[in-house]
Amino acid sequence: MPGKLADWRAHPKRPGNLQDVAWLPEAVETSAEAFAAETSQNPVLRVYGMSFVNHIADAASALSPEIVVDKFSGPGAPPNFTYAAFLDDRANRHAGDVVVLGILSSALAPMASFSNSSWAFEQPAPFTYPIFRPGPDQTLTRLDPLVQSLKDYRAGAYDSTDWTAQRQAEDALYSPVATALPFLDASPFARLVRRSLALDDITRREAAVLSDPEGAPYPYAEVLRRMTTEFARITREDGQIPLVMLIQGRDAHDPDLTALLRPVLEANDIAYFATVDHQTPRDPAAFAPDGHYRKTVNDKFGTKLREMPVMQDAFGG
Repeated sequence: MPGKLADWRAHPKRPGNLQDVAWLPEAVETSAEAFAAETSQNPVLRVYGMSFVNHIADAASALSPEIVVDKFSGPGAPPNFTYAAFLDDRANRHAGDVVVLGILSSALAPMASFSNSSWAFEQPAPFTYPIFRPGPDQTLTRLDPLVQSLKDYRAGAYDSTDWTAQRQAEDALYSPVATALPFLDASPFARLVRRSLALDDITRREAAVLSDPEGAPYPYAEVLRRMTTEFARITREDGQIPLVMLIQGRDAHDPDLTALLRPVLEANDIAYFATVDHQTPRDPAAFAPDGHYRKTVNDKFGTKLREMPVMQDAFGG
């Protein structure tokens, strides 16, 4: 991991470089510029998610070109990124928009983390996001990372002792094994040893989070319930239409998103699109080699999304 980040810094134009991707302040600034340039007052499908959600939204738009899609996303983005993006981008939506909060089943343990670089060892995108925890009276408390922007990252804040200390104290997936002694990356053998130890440590940390959805080290089930209800409250307050998208991945060990969230979504009359309602994730043929759903499946999802009453109301039947 340290070697990958160092290589990206040294070769910023190299294909696959993720160091500049999905930093929240810069992404909000870009969103504000695009919003200011909008001329139509027609509803927009505002998506806060990741590639899985983008593919479905694009498939719906391909069926109905009147559906304009505005995407605010990050690679493998966990719900704390998508929810923070939704909050921080509030000024860049207007009444009548359909607003999507995307939740990916494989990204629930990372809700206890500040950055993909804590848990995505092979592709450690350094962009950061807050950690949300239950607060009083059904609220959420937000803990922002000390490194928040691409500007911070380029200034060397990622190497600061304060950032390391915050991650060690607050980030349940942060693995010192993965980042310590970066000079080991000069040796292929030492790099392999580090990789094995780091992946084992990160996997253990993820398993600890997932083993207790309601408790220590991170009550992700309760945080998700509060996130979705607050998401709906804010969008409705702004005259927008909330839509939660539940993306179930191919790993059978992922938490079942519909079992986790369907009760609270239905109790609060929040529209949701669950991929499991239209495609079993246990069918290997539904997935491309990179783990995403195949285009034919995304096209089916796009059709089903377009048929939802909230989409019919916003964009016409």
